Amino acid sequence: MERAAAILLPLFSLWTENDLGRGDIGALRPFARWILKMGHRMLQLLPLSETAAGENSPYSALSVFSIDPLYVSVDELVGVPHEEIERARTRVRGRRTIARAELRALKLPLLRAAFAHFYQHAGAAERSAFEKFVAENRHWLEDYALFRALKDRFDWAGWQHWPADIRDFERAPIAAARRELQSAMTMYSYWQYLAHEQWRNARAELAAWGIGLIGDLAFLPATDSADVWSNQHLFILDRQVGAPPDAFSASGQRWGLPMPNWPRMRSDDLRWWRERARKSAQLYDAVRIDHVVGFYRTYSFSSDPDEPGEFFPQSEAAQREQGEAFFMMLNQEIGEGRIIGEDLGTVPPWVRLSLTALGVLGLKVFRWEKKDWHTPRERFIPPAEFPELSVAVTSTHDTETLAQWWRESAPAERLQLASAMKFPASLDIASPTLKTDLLDAILGQLYASPSRLVLAPIQDLFGWEERINVPGSVDDRNWTYRLPQPVERLAADRAIEERTRKLFEMARQARRIRGDV
Repeated sequence: MERAAAILLPLFSLWTENDLGRGDIGALRPFARWILKMGHRMLQLLPLSETAAGENSPYSALSVFSIDPLYVSVDELVGVPHEEIERARTRVRGRRTIARAELRALKLPLLRAAFAHFYQHAGAAERSAFEKFVAENRHWLEDYALFRALKDRFDWAGWQHWPADIRDFERAPIAAARRELQSAMTMYSYWQYLAHEQWRNARAELAAWGIGLIGDLAFLPATDSADVWSNQHLFILDRQVGAPPDAFSASGQRWGLPMPNWPRMRSDDLRWWRERARKSAQLYDAVRIDHVVGFYRTYSFSSDPDEPGEFFPQSEAAQREQGEAFFMMLNQEIGEGRIIGEDLGTVPPWVRLSLTALGVLGLKVFRWEKKDWHTPRERFIPPAEFPELSVAVTSTHDTETLAQWWRESAPAERLQLASAMKFPASLDIASPTLKTDLLDAILGQLYASPSRLVLAPIQDLFGWEERINVPGSVDDRNWTYRLPQPVERLAADRAIEERTRKLFEMARQARRIRGDV
């Protein structure tokens, strides 16, 4: 990766005047043209995987290989009457967000109509392209399509509650199910074909404009997923992954994710992970790896709520060997210099040293980069001291926005930051409002840092406060953030346009625009 500035925005957060209440693949084009005007050449997205009907979190996938069909742009559907699309748009026009269940009710009939048209009228060339996609993705697509069809048959019950022979993935019953559900499987495979074709075309256009995409490889799929159901031997299903006790949780955190059976996964050269890595390399120009410490040492709990969790492997030597084998595999499949490690939280120093030796870019969230924590000598580390092999970050999708953090920070915290960054005395650091001149002073130092990338959620560039996710909470607001206006209106707004020019100049001065390096 070249020295560049990047923006973080989930695909579901994009808003265009013609979408159905949630961002879609087609929205990448106008958004990319807009961020180019800011001098930003990379866009980081969250996982694109399909989730269950009532699940908003992109980190709880039905299949980590899939693209959620709800991201398919209806403007590009063939064979769907225009009036049906307009009828759906009328239902959501003027609304910033709609519930996921309502979106499914609007969009899935359009996708079914597109499949019906393909099934009845597609020409030889399109059928051949679809068959090629199915053949190239058979290693995951066949089981995913069957899983989706069985989900429908069993009213979305978890696979652990399906009939025993289907639950246990027995060969003869599974073969019979494939025959019985072939039509539904073909439809779900076609929806994936549509999503992947739209993605391929959009990505090619963005690449031609000089925009790169950063993907997000989630640590694990949901337990109730096609991946776990069809690969049960690769997981320890009576244990769940989580986090060890810390200052925020005396008993640790249970995430409900299945524990990898690392010895079995490694016995076939990490095949399942290699396939995931190859898929990421096909979709993105760089990949953020979620929860990197979990690949060195995975913390899990038994079903007994009173039993403490444990790490696997247990010794530091074994942890280092496992993690380095994993990231060497990622370098082989994705490419050296294209991997960003989410190394936040409680991470042993030796893990970060290991990642650096492997060429993995670590995250530097400036508000957490301090020396001598909780001592009288505590101080922020100026961005000018960040290493080149890093990503300088304002916030993440799991934190409060920069404006909210500033408002809630103690006066002593603000003074400490002002001292480390040598802010001019004219800046009002006493005010809880993050004024534009102060915001730009922070951004300017991050952009000018040695870090290979500087990355900011879109909210932090404009001083907006609404956040993407509040970890540990489950409500209808999480994972529903959308831009305050459609991209078309943002691009035409004079105040936004002025801010866009300012951000472009900041990126130019920091040599983060191609040709300036």
